[in-house]
Amino acid sequence: MRDVIERLINALGRDKVITSDEALRRYSRDFWPLLMMREQLLNEELPKPLAVIVPESVNDISLALRVINEGSDVVPVVVYGGGSSVTGASYGAGSIIIDMSKLNRVIDINTYDSLVTVEAGARLRDVETKLNEVGGYSLRHIPQSFNYATIGGLIATMSSGQYSTLYGNIEDMVINLEIVLPNGEITWLRSNNVPRASTGPSLKYLFIGSEGMLGVITKAVLRIVPLPTHTIYGAYRFNTLEQGVEALRELMVKRVVPAVARLYDEQEASIRFGINKPLLIISFEGYYDDLVQALWRRADEVIRGHGGEYVGSKYFEDWLRTRFNVEEEMETIKKYGLWFDTIEVSTTWSRINQLYKDFRDSLLRVSGVVGVMAHISHLYINGACIYFTVLFRPDENTYWEIWDRAMETTLRNGGSISHHHGIGIVRSRWLRHELGNALDVLRSIKAALDSKGGVLNVKKGMFFPD
Repeated sequence: MRDVIERLINALGRDKVITSDEALRRYSRDFWPLLMMREQLLNEELPKPLAVIVPESVNDISLALRVINEGSDVVPVVVYGGGSSVTGASYGAGSIIIDMSKLNRVIDINTYDSLVTVEAGARLRDVETKLNEVGGYSLRHIPQSFNYATIGGLIATMSSGQYSTLYGNIEDMVINLEIVLPNGEITWLRSNNVPRASTGPSLKYLFIGSEGMLGVITKAVLRIVPLPTHTIYGAYRFNTLEQGVEALRELMVKRVVPAVARLYDEQEASIRFGINKPLLIISFEGYYDDLVQALWRRADEVIRGHGGEYVGSKYFEDWLRTRFNVEEEMETIKKYGLWFDTIEVSTTWSRINQLYKDFRDSLLRVSGVVGVMAHISHLYINGACIYFTVLFRPDENTYWEIWDRAMETTLRNGGSISHHHGIGIVRSRWLRHELGNALDVLRSIKAALDSKGGVLNVKKGMFFPD
């Protein structure tokens, strides 16, 4: 392994290859709650990566991968964006990490064609700020990781944002990608940027959600939209969660599509808003006041028709003000001697209520779990995402039992084990249960692109734990 690191230093220069223990410690974890629990609550020293490459160009990445492929040993390489993965996708113990932070340029903003071209290491918040400043444009992709995540990381993990119901998920925004393949070859996936093409399978879907396994995303062309000029928002209280689910389903099926809709169960509504009944916060936005008003009036009729009681705009404003307070919430949980994880799954409308109930009941039976709460968001014509937060007493055995029960319950109730956080390490051993024999198709694609035997993101436990 040391030989590979020395060859990387000779090829790239010592300033682009980090090897000191103190510097490597910063890369010993991402936002995976298991690693944070082990480090911050159980006082463990986490294992570190072998080295960190900090490229300044796509050619640096290409050269680094060619050097690594030339060696006799297979050295795993992990791509590190903002470190905001909560599944261990960018956990690089025993690997060589590629830190994308210096590939952060916004290359071009084309407002007429509604496109932005950007390097993959650019932070989402910085790209959004530049778009806002250039004629009031936006990606309108705003996940909770907004202040940390990079464009490449969002694409690699198939991210979803708080406004996805109206604007789509990250895969709906990607027009084109520049990729460095595992052997170091650099390629764009299309020669021209077009809204759609029927020229064989859409290759972008190989890399969206691949979590750095099939190639390093280095540039992206993304769709942008003008910032909305008119917004209406408010909140509704329900007697039961089922009433709220029926209201959301009717809105989506009849295409009264909100920008944001988050239906909290009574546990999360109580903790977050001090209200002990299921609560829906909802907003509509657009460019013409009369159209936004018409959507709001129709939505109000639908929601009230399913038992919703309007309770004003305060709760939506509270959410808007606190939605990025991730670290403050973690500190509050720690003060009570507890820890947490979030588990987002998806299913169809007919299965939501049963999946929610079975999931919650199953996890509450785990020794050490003190609370399970959830909200329903990211809506589609045929279903939605359920986002669970689990509070428990810090213990690694408890942690893994929570995940085992969560994944088993989700699959048994006809859901997908991940809606937008990806697979990482935490979900990998359940991937076969969801994909079945199709996992072998993915394995074949991996072998074809990474023929050395596995360089990119093949650390123990990732995607193919067997």
